[in-house]
Amino acid sequence: MLTRPARLTIFVSLAWIVGNLLAVMASWGRAYYTQIDPARRVVSIDLRPSKAIPGRAVTIIATRPTPSKADYIGHMWVAWPQTPPAAPAGSKEGGYYAIDQVQAAATLAGAILAPWGFVTGQEPVAGHMKVDDGWWRHVQIDVTTDEAHYQAALAVDTKWRHETRYSLRPGIKGIGQGQTWACKDYVFDVAVALGLKADHRNWTQFPMGSFVDFAKLNGIVVTK
Repeated sequence: MLTRPARLTIFVSLAWIVGNLLAVMASWGRAYYTQIDPARRVVSIDLRPSKAIPGRAVTIIATRPTPSKADYIGHMWVAWPQTPPAAPAGSKEGGYYAIDQVQAAATLAGAILAPWGFVTGQEPVAGHMKVDDGWWRHVQIDVTTDEAHYQAALAVDTKWRHETRYSLRPGIKGIGQGQTWACKDYVFDVAVALGLKADHRNWTQFPMGSFVDFAKLNGIVVTK
């Protein structure tokens, strides 16, 4: 016979798990059912202080979850006009991934469902940049910027090419202390270097949800 404190502990733990699962499902649903305005599937923004300044174009891209193509999460990545210095030869598009997707999902689930996950966050797993040339696109923002911002963005890309951590849930203590390392973090770091605004803190959104919020933050509406 369980004592009253024990029953209360079990109830609170179950409530925590159910609440987190519902929150994840709601976030996934928002990403999956995002309706992109056909006229805004490709949006262009010019950040140069003057059109007389030579421009360099970088494209920020997102996909929503596509179960029919075995993609249940979605993705964000960057396309460059030329191959970045630290990228594989001939590749112009790249994004950040966990090396072992199953391991990443398992550690994330543990960080979400365990009550202490709010404090400790997700234990980082191995991550790396991958080639995304040819990946399907649902929406993109073509960013034109000046040479200085373009070079700053390339430097960010090079830094991420040497990153080895992947983590989706930040913690209050321990490794990262509020930081995450995922596809959106790479994209947002590049975007800030280009001269855009980005909010790294909203870890609860899937990539498409993060992209929509990022677009709105910069005065761009891509949804219907």
